Amino acid sequence: MTLREELEQIGRQARRASNELRPLSRAVKDAALRGAAARLRASGDRLKAANAKDLAAGREKGLSAAMLDRLELTDARIEAMAGGLDIVAALPDPVGDIVHQHIHPNGLRIAQIRQP
Repeated sequence: MTLREELEQIGRQARRASNELRPLSRAVKDAALRGAAARLRASGDRLKAANAKDLAAGREKGLSAAMLDRLELTDARIEAMAGGLDIVAALPDPVGDIVHQHIHPNGLRIAQIRQP
């Protein structure tokens, strides 16, 4: 699979996920985010082991030390990712919020509403 094909596949998956998320309640979305954070924390050792293999391959391909540092997963970085998910779960759900609304003289109401 080429990089382009892989990115297109990721885009299609994101679109499907967006359609599935749209009707879910805030409680369900927040639970999913907190669950993902918990899975990140629980999978830290497995993630770091896989990351070590990726870093070794990167070294063999000549990636710079700076790039390898950016790619390295540490306990602190995994916790930061999980903490970020917890923060997002605590935010108000913007889906359905009216961003802008205009009522035309003929009574037609046009609104921009946040979507996933």
